[in-house]
Amino acid sequence: MLRKQFPNSNRTKRLGGMLMEAQGQMRPAMACYDEVLAAEPANLHAVKRQVALCRSRGRNAEAAKKLTVHLDTFCGDTEAWLLLCEIYISQQLYRRAQFCMEELLLLNPMSYLYHLRYAELLYTVASSDRGSHEQFLTARKYFAHALELKPGCARALYGLMLCCSVLTAAKAKICSPSATQDLLELVERQLLEAYAADPQSRGMLKLVNGMLKKARSS
Repeated sequence: MLRKQFPNSNRTKRLGGMLMEAQGQMRPAMACYDEVLAAEPANLHAVKRQVALCRSRGRNAEAAKKLTVHLDTFCGDTEAWLLLCEIYISQQLYRRAQFCMEELLLLNPMSYLYHLRYAELLYTVASSDRGSHEQFLTARKYFAHALELKPGCARALYGLMLCCSVLTAAKAKICSPSATQDLLELVERQLLEAYAADPQSRGMLKLVNGMLKKARSS
């Protein structure tokens, strides 16, 4: 009925493509979205449906390629950057995922979550065979900034603890031992306060204390 009423509508065509997806007709659905994009290259919904379709078929490389083409034109699309970052992480392409997070930080430098995710990527890269102490130090800075933007963030506190533990164990000369010790004391105080304040989490205190003790003695 919609096709009869709106024969040239790209929205109707896209809806037809979604119906084909639901019926398991993946190739005709992709062809339908290609038709929409041929008539309207800037149709964001068609691009995102194609990306979702590629991912559902296990074609992550193809999905990433479509997203990069899309982002060349719409570089302010935060959802697309996040999705591309997720695809790269699933393929263990962490340096490419870092680039995505850097773009997101430029778009929204006050988002604690972007700083946190970027720090986690830096920590992951630093932990690889080609990693360096400088990367651990940079990760620590981003964890600290995430904590500054969202005080009490447990994820940032654990990230700080891990970075400080590695730098202490390596006796890295690129950072001050006293500054690392101060950060560990801050992490210890805030984590213990957070778990002690929540009756349901008090059972975790022993485990947290053990982790903190290991970090201090590294």
